[in-house]
Amino acid sequence: MQKTKDIIMDYLELPRPIALVLDAAGNIEHLSIEACQLLGYELSEILGANWVSMCLPQRWQLKTKRMYDAVSADYNEEPQCHTYPVLAKNGRQHPLAWHIEQRHSPSGAIVGSISTGIKVRDNALQEKNALLQSAARNQAVLDNAIEAIISINAQGTITHVNKTTEKIFGYPEEELLGQNITFLIPDTEKPLEHYRATLWNYMMPDSNKLIGINRELGAKHKDGHQLPIELTVAEISIAGIRSFTGIMRDISERKLSEARLKQSKEEVQQARDRLAHMDRLHIASEMSTGIAHELNQPLTAISMYAQACRNLVDNGKSDIKSLLSTLLRIDKQAQRAGDIIRNIRALVGKQDPHHQLTNINDLIHSTIELAQVDIECRTITFKCQCSETLPMIEIVSGQIQQVILNLIRNAGDAMVDLKPQEKIISIISEQTCQDFISIIVRDTGVGLDIDQPNEQLFQPFYSTKTHGMGMGLAISHSIVHNHGGKLCANKNYSDGAEFSFTLPVMPILGDH
Repeated sequence: MQKTKDIIMDYLELPRPIALVLDAAGNIEHLSIEACQLLGYELSEILGANWVSMCLPQRWQLKTKRMYDAVSADYNEEPQCHTYPVLAKNGRQHPLAWHIEQRHSPSGAIVGSISTGIKVRDNALQEKNALLQSAARNQAVLDNAIEAIISINAQGTITHVNKTTEKIFGYPEEELLGQNITFLIPDTEKPLEHYRATLWNYMMPDSNKLIGINRELGAKHKDGHQLPIELTVAEISIAGIRSFTGIMRDISERKLSEARLKQSKEEVQQARDRLAHMDRLHIASEMSTGIAHELNQPLTAISMYAQACRNLVDNGKSDIKSLLSTLLRIDKQAQRAGDIIRNIRALVGKQDPHHQLTNINDLIHSTIELAQVDIECRTITFKCQCSETLPMIEIVSGQIQQVILNLIRNAGDAMVDLKPQEKIISIISEQTCQDFISIIVRDTGVGLDIDQPNEQLFQPFYSTKTHGMGMGLAISHSIVHNHGGKLCANKNYSDGAEFSFTLPVMPILGDH
């Protein structure tokens, strides 16, 4: 019996709810008797007054007005629950927990709000204050974040933004709330409907594969200029209602730095190409005597064969078979001269920077033929040990030919004091592992100084030759590195000098 009495007393002591009806401007259209009693006003005194201005403590007015504005907006159809105090006529404050929802006209238009409030007990108020303090701390964190943080509801409408959003996009909070997220998309970056659909897929993904993944896209500043952003999407589900938070970082500075870095890399590469071209011209100038000699031989032969043809005709002893045989010899010598010129042009001309599938063994043999144009190389015996099972590789063939030619010429210089039968250059090609092939150039010269740092060999302007520029190995090292390989000297080879370099079977495209 006592237990039943206690339950009844607890029920009777429960605070009575109050009812409040506001129009779209926040003015009081109706107030329940309980509300009038709590506030100490007669109904006639308060009807038509602005609820926030008249019945709330000043420090709560701005925040509560924004809350009611949000409730009355098209994008916020869900009922809202808030706690805020009311200010009675006698100056006393009463904390109330409010349930607030939209009012609609028969046509469906929003005409205001209906609020139901109930007094909050002390312990509940303490809990609510703790929640409010926690929310304030969270809001402070959001507002001080360097990223724009934007929340949208299930319809893609912006429901909340932090202060950084205004700094990045230039729009104040009130201009963004209620807008669709596509409001921030530039019209000119892509066809608008396609691009909006793309961003919509980012912010409203049906698949979790896009949640938490960074995406780069363009956005629109209030002043009209476009800015690159990095977007990360987080999904929130409360009571079955989905919403999304987009974290947007302005990456303009990063993109500018990337563009500058790319330009710097291109300028460095252009400088390397010019330097390599100078090296090829230097090689050609050093080989000029041999080139002249090599060209002179087929030209002399052509002249002699032509004179023979004329003599046959002048003596009346010509026949078609003899003339044809002589003309074929002329053609062969002309082709030989043409091959020499083509090889020299390939050496000294500007290199095509594009990678092409190349048979490295064919390139080695053609480079040896080019090297033998030089008088100094004619007394050298070349031994090739080329693996026949090497795969085709993607390289800039002219650049790799320059590397091989530099190594051959260095080897020839190292054997200049040897007898002709002692001058041997061995060139080996092999696949050292699944990912790389190796080209080795050995000579029978004086060898390398074991006390000399390996890195010094590949420094620009370093040379052991009195007439050398000191650029050949440095340029070769750079070319091989840009192809994703490595050029090194083997000081453990005791019968002369050995240089080797590797090339990847698959090109390192990012380095080019």
